Amino acid sequence: MKRTAIRILIVVIFIAIPVMSGWQLTSVIEMLPFNMPAPVEMLIRLCLSVTGNGDLENPDDMEVFALLFYWILSALLISVLLCASARRLHPLHIRKNSQI
Repeated sequence: MKRTAIRILIVVIFIAIPVMSGWQLTSVIEMLPFNMPAPVEMLIRLCLSVTGNGDLENPDDMEVFALLFYWILSALLISVLLCASARRLHPLHIRKNSQI
């Protein structure tokens, strides 16, 4: 039971940290003064046309979709870095405990 609770806690941590860090990174990106890049706009329009929503009623929704895209991208980047660091540190932890 204790081992299961620890694994659930680790999974929650590995989900919560990228989501919150991605949110913070997106807020930093939002403060930068730049226009939406053309590839991002094309990707959003492609996703909208694939889902059957070719036209937006409100053009400001495109900016919200761009922020959502940046948040997802930031969270994925941070989760990859977190998993890579955990994999790198895990063998060190095993070697340290085996020498005791």
